[in-house]
Amino acid sequence: MFSKENIGKLDIEALKKAREEGKKIGLVQGSWDQFHIGHLKYIKKAKENCDYLVVGVDSDAKIQKRKGKNRPLIPENERYEMIKELGVAKTGIYEEGKSIADDIVIKPVDEAKWELIKQVNPDVLITITENYTTEEYNELTNICGSVLVLPRQAETSTSAKLRKKLITNMSDKVDDFENKFNQAVDDTTKRLEVVENKEEPYEGMIKHLNDSTDWVSPVVAAAKVNEKWYYGSNQCDHSLSRKDLNNRTELFYSTVEHAEINLLKRISDFGEIDTIYVSLFPCDKCMKVLIQKGIKKIYYYEDHPQRNWSKRSHELAQKNNIETICMLDQKETLNVDNDEKIDYYDFKYIYPPNARKQEQLDIMMDKEYNNLDPLDPSIIEQEILFSTKYWYISKNRFPHQDTGEQFLIIAKDGIYDINDMNDEMWNELKTIWLTMTQDYNIPGGALCFRFGKQELSGASLKRLHAHLVMPTDNKIRFPIGGHKTLQKGLTLKKSNQND
Repeated sequence: MFSKENIGKLDIEALKKAREEGKKIGLVQGSWDQFHIGHLKYIKKAKENCDYLVVGVDSDAKIQKRKGKNRPLIPENERYEMIKELGVAKTGIYEEGKSIADDIVIKPVDEAKWELIKQVNPDVLITITENYTTEEYNELTNICGSVLVLPRQAETSTSAKLRKKLITNMSDKVDDFENKFNQAVDDTTKRLEVVENKEEPYEGMIKHLNDSTDWVSPVVAAAKVNEKWYYGSNQCDHSLSRKDLNNRTELFYSTVEHAEINLLKRISDFGEIDTIYVSLFPCDKCMKVLIQKGIKKIYYYEDHPQRNWSKRSHELAQKNNIETICMLDQKETLNVDNDEKIDYYDFKYIYPPNARKQEQLDIMMDKEYNNLDPLDPSIIEQEILFSTKYWYISKNRFPHQDTGEQFLIIAKDGIYDINDMNDEMWNELKTIWLTMTQDYNIPGGALCFRFGKQELSGASLKRLHAHLVMPTDNKIRFPIGGHKTLQKGLTLKKSNQND
């Protein structure tokens, strides 16, 4: 163990002996570069959860491959020795059981995936959340006895500390850096000031733009975890040559960590999230990470739709069912009667641009002006065929062209978000669907369920409802996808409440 001829190699015999003695085997891995208090606490907690601890140490070549030629700061032999000395009473003298580490293994650059984990086959693998995906954690439980996920033991990582130091020492390589940065923050802030919804995290995002180190395009991201808002900003590598830094024109050139990635690192130990806010729409590389992390909804304030990276990113989001909401588009306004501005997203129960007929629109507007939901079962004007615990069924008063039968399956209670549906509602919907195909002799057709933003879904009424459609001999074109403005020839009926 720790012999000079086998330095950095797994001591198979010592591991076997420990296992035969009934000791609990633990494994913890890392780079351990610029060793700090967080590293120390992490290794100590690892040892507290086992009897025999193996510490994996990334080799210099392995770190360089992942983090660049300027890393590590501390060579592998010194990192090995530092960990070896942890807990030893007298420097340079190792006594069995005195060191925190019972064995230390330097991991080569060409190491196969999880090679050391498979070799050690630990009773407990100690790690932090961001090291593996959810799927990988599930796989690891088949290799190890258990996986113990610890929170970060320090607020700031080695990489973050290094960036801060580099910025302090090297920002002077950018000509007039301070003025350029302040101007970039001011410009971004002014562009975001057009946002009408100034609730959190908006104000916090504006404030945290100053945490960015990008003097071309400062970006900030936010997410809420356990009722608290957290923020991350984009960070640039000022260690590049003066020429490269000052000639920088491409938006992402020299940006080494984007805002949403910085944010995810900060909150990875605090709990799962499914929604993030970003001042600039994520690039395609970041979108892949967000998909992996299970993000389902992205609010953004700015975008560069003409850029290929933005197009690729939007395609990835759509393919993976991530809802993307531009905060500048949420308040869609247009002129009506040349002098009246109508905000269609301010309507509580209806979305007028998707109305197809004037009679339909007039009924919708009458109910809206009287603060009534047109699909409320207590006021709906068409016949209710039957109802269940969660749904009621009616024929569509304004069916689409060429439909043989078109039924509406409408949420009994005021439910407007598909995420508010419980499992029982879903099961009941399936039962209604199958029952109706039999009772109403529907040999074929479609069950269409619109959801989300109405200009995308095509729905004119916001209460959740499904369409059960049976065609005639002609093909039906049931629209999924809506409008931003009133359809040609339709006009809004004004409220007469104040007449």
